[in-house]
Amino acid sequence: MKLSTQLSTSLLVFLIFVFAGSFVINVKLTREYVNEQLATHAQDTATSLGLSITPYLAEPNGMAIAETMVNAIFDRGFYQYITVTDMEGNMLIERRNPNTVSTVPKWFTEIVNVNPPSEKTELNDGWTLAGELMVQSHPGLANETLWESVKQSAFMFFAAFVLAYIVLIFIISAITKPLSTVVAKINDIQNQKFSQINYTPFTKELSFITTAVNKLSLSVEAMFKELTQKVEHFKAQAYEDSLTGFSNRSAFTRHMNALLSSTVNSDEGYIIIARLAHLNTINTTLGAQEGDVYVSEVAAALRKTTNDFPEKSFLFRVSGADFVIITEAISQDECERRLQLLSDTFNNVTPLKDGSKTVWMGVTKFNDEQSFSQIMENADSALMAATKQESGWQFASKLTFIHSNTAWRERLNNVLELKYADILIQPIMNLQDNSPSYFEAFARFKDKDTGSIIPMSQLIPASERLNLIPEVDKLVVSLVLQKLSGTPRNIAINIANASLANQNFRDWLVDSLGQHPELCEKLVFEIEDSALIHHKEQAISFAKALIGMKCRVTIEHFGDNLASLAGLRAIQPHFVKISGKLTKGIHTDNDNLLFVSSLLSVARSLHISVIAELVENEAESVALSAADVQFQQGYYFAKPTLWQI
Repeated sequence: MKLSTQLSTSLLVFLIFVFAGSFVINVKLTREYVNEQLATHAQDTATSLGLSITPYLAEPNGMAIAETMVNAIFDRGFYQYITVTDMEGNMLIERRNPNTVSTVPKWFTEIVNVNPPSEKTELNDGWTLAGELMVQSHPGLANETLWESVKQSAFMFFAAFVLAYIVLIFIISAITKPLSTVVAKINDIQNQKFSQINYTPFTKELSFITTAVNKLSLSVEAMFKELTQKVEHFKAQAYEDSLTGFSNRSAFTRHMNALLSSTVNSDEGYIIIARLAHLNTINTTLGAQEGDVYVSEVAAALRKTTNDFPEKSFLFRVSGADFVIITEAISQDECERRLQLLSDTFNNVTPLKDGSKTVWMGVTKFNDEQSFSQIMENADSALMAATKQESGWQFASKLTFIHSNTAWRERLNNVLELKYADILIQPIMNLQDNSPSYFEAFARFKDKDTGSIIPMSQLIPASERLNLIPEVDKLVVSLVLQKLSGTPRNIAINIANASLANQNFRDWLVDSLGQHPELCEKLVFEIEDSALIHHKEQAISFAKALIGMKCRVTIEHFGDNLASLAGLRAIQPHFVKISGKLTKGIHTDNDNLLFVSSLLSVARSLHISVIAELVENEAESVALSAADVQFQQGYYFAKPTLWQI
């Protein structure tokens, strides 16, 4: 119950009791006073009237005169009754008025019960008693007086209540304003918004509360910043090269192991090994300091050039002279264009100034059907061959087959026109009760001509090149919505960055969900961590719109980009999914486990549940469980299976 309601109710009850007490006291005192006055009035009337009519009682026609005199007095209306009786008690004259007054409610007269006493006088004929006169005053006047008094008192108390209530509202408003401000600020602190209360309450006691909340906000903000700095520090120590700021060899190994895992989200792409051609010479002839400058300049050129590439490009320094660039979802022609651009850029970065190549680059394609060692052997072979090429770069081998854009467009259009796909699902297990929290859905499309499954590692890059990703995602969402109406399961749908950045797709999805509001609570939408960097505003507004429709949101690949933390705080998703690059082999990597633990602390400080993906064996699951990761997903629990209703 609101404080205003409690206080106003208390005030009303108090005034009612005061009014009731005042009414009782007023009625009692007034009734006693009126009874005395009415008794005196009746006695005076009885005495004077008795003296007036006594001489006529003994005369033959005197009774008529006496009755006339009684009527004259009685008709004034101030009497309840006037009676004249003889000595034997026989009624000679009797006049009575009703006991009610039209201006006073009957229930009121019954409550106050004004009953004036009857007064009498003896009628003497000389020395002989002729009879008795009895008079009782009418209580109507007293009832009218009391009724008016009660009405005026009630009006006064009602006016006092209204006035007091209005004043009370202002007082309560002044009291509760700082309390509301404090509650709002505590909610902001819970959502990691650390502003200060710039308001000084009028009430001194409440000013202590606002001061305490301001101190709490500063303290929690400092703790959160310290925690974030520790996460960044752990990541820098474990996975970054101190000279260039690039990810190191450990990070590269984890990244590749995750990419090569046999998962339904497998990708393919190119690995480019860039080797500094003159690092040993420069270290020997010019010194290690000049060598570091050489490495830093090449790293800066790499970073500047790859910043213009699409988002799925990753840089690593894997040894003193070797850098690695991983590019996913691009064609060979695009890869060649990038190699030429890198080569032209590197030609301007050499301290020797002798016209020789600054960097050699070996390139090989990779997919999840190859082992890590095989890929690196191919890349090393290409790197050795690149030293003999005028261009300075070399592919390990030619692609065996590639569809032209026209052929791929026709192939994808056939898929979209068919409006069919096999939907596979994989559970995200809640280890606390050993049951699925929800199922992640994956689509598998068949080639119209061959009937074979189109590898996702080929279909996704082709769809991105042809800007058809939003159409593919629309088809997947439509198929899931059709199946979802007939199942109690909670299903997750992955939204690609290209779809999230597409206004038409976002509007279409919101409209489609609006047509099926009963399904929203069953849906989880997974958004990539990188979307909070490259499409931050769209990702935040889109995620909030989905949450507003009672859908749930998961941010996947969490930990790949710490810059996404600001977006994470703005969205407040239901889940974050730790990147498989971090969970892979976590039981054997203490540095990796330390970094993941820091990420878990960040997520939990935001009250977000954490999911670990790509859990493929018991040892990984046990290590993650020890870190208190309640939700896990991977081949260890279940492989993706066809969704059958």
